Amino acid sequence: MWLDGAVTLDRFAADIQQPRVLFWKDGHAYSIYPIATALLITPLYAPAALVVSAGRWETGRIMVLAAILEKLAASLIAASSVACFYWLARRLVGRRRALVAALAYAFATETWTVSSQALWQHGASELAVIASLCFLVRLWERPQRRGAMALAGLSCALAVAFRSTNILFLGAVLWALIAGRRKLGELAFFLSAPAAVGAALVAYNLSVFGKVAGWYPMAFDGSLPSGLAGLLLSPGRGLLVYTPILLFSIVGLAMRLRSRTRGGGPPVYLVSALFSISLLLVTGKWRLWWGGHCYGPRLLTDILPCLMILMLPALELVSRAVLARTLFVLALLWSTFVQTVGAFCYPGSRWDETPVAVGDLPARLWDWKDSPLARSLSAGPRLGPDAAGFDQIRRVFRPGPD
Repeated sequence: MWLDGAVTLDRFAADIQQPRVLFWKDGHAYSIYPIATALLITPLYAPAALVVSAGRWETGRIMVLAAILEKLAASLIAASSVACFYWLARRLVGRRRALVAALAYAFATETWTVSSQALWQHGASELAVIASLCFLVRLWERPQRRGAMALAGLSCALAVAFRSTNILFLGAVLWALIAGRRKLGELAFFLSAPAAVGAALVAYNLSVFGKVAGWYPMAFDGSLPSGLAGLLLSPGRGLLVYTPILLFSIVGLAMRLRSRTRGGGPPVYLVSALFSISLLLVTGKWRLWWGGHCYGPRLLTDILPCLMILMLPALELVSRAVLARTLFVLALLWSTFVQTVGAFCYPGSRWDETPVAVGDLPARLWDWKDSPLARSLSAGPRLGPDAAGFDQIRRVFRPGPD
């Protein structure tokens, strides 16, 4: 966008290793993915764009620099979401419990191994979801604040722009507002930003792809029981295998439902429950529920902030019951260990590709002897690029005569 003044990828198309991520129209290459995250981080790339433009860099060097900047941008987005999550948790529970929840969200979930590693859609999605919940809390604290209502709507709109499945989150927030007996005028105020952003999204998708929903394959013809079992329990993608600390989210939800104050209080618990359950069901029904080549249940990353919010009531039980505290610590240690392996060892073992691509043989996702975790651990840490990667980096910062 900085170099060409356009969202097309024409100059990079020949060097992109996965041509399936490109959509061609009128001789121009477009990404099949939403561009909202790219628009969000474009200001961060201004200094690099000036250097590249002044030096008239060739495409290969630009792509190497882009890979470095991608990791930095993704880490910044993930870290920002952690800071916002702590602010949110602090409004709901005491400082110590909020800190424990924030650290668990940062290092014991896919926020670390997915959102901070590359510019997937999930990092910006998590940030927008948390921002929406923050504004809902502010709205609960001061019900007449129209600013909080408008910002909650804007955050929800951005969440959908970053990742289309977050339409479920928007629906959950709207349902919570209706359940809170908000007036029709207030709901219209909330929906103004989603309507504007939605119109822009539809206009872009129709202009480029000729479809309202863009180029996403809507293949919701899978087996729901099989998909749910895989998303929760499989050694390849199971949420409770990779992040067993989220079992306490179920405990927290049960405690919240049994609480006498369940009819009052901030609506974030209702929103978190609705969004988590609905996305889990929709993803389980999707034909490719395992999310392609990735580490852990990537497609459930967007609900992690909500699951961690649901865990907050359980921290009270953890603080006063020895057995609960012991189980929580064990689950936290295991979850952090699994994410550490993913952050430092994946994808060194090339589990997704060998001995056969996981998409060609999904049964591999249930192989407990050869799981991504086990093979990544066996492959050992990869603390930096290989020799070829170092050569590429040298070309960026110390270009040779060529």
